[in-house]
Amino acid sequence: MNVAGNSNVVEKANVLSLFGGLEAELNDPLMDLIQEGNQLDQDLDLELDETPVTQSKRVLVTENQFPDQSLHILDQQLVELKMNLGRLKFYLGDLDDLLPR
Repeated sequence: MNVAGNSNVVEKANVLSLFGGLEAELNDPLMDLIQEGNQLDQDLDLELDETPVTQSKRVLVTENQFPDQSLHILDQQLVELKMNLGRLKFYLGDLDDLLPR
């Protein structure tokens, strides 16, 4: 750029063009992201179809057990129930904050 208005500009060999070395074909980042998302979606569908649903084993009290055994099982069930209720209260507390009144 000739700011002074002189037309005597000497071309230098060690100056490189800012945009001269770019490749003509550039990848579109948005298309790459969309393709990656579609691939992940297909992978998740495959993983979800392959995982079987297993039911948890529940320990129940029967009539044939001694009172100590049945009290121990009932105590375990009560501890699990309290833990699950605590988790439920935690999630419902967040839900109360989100709901309009």
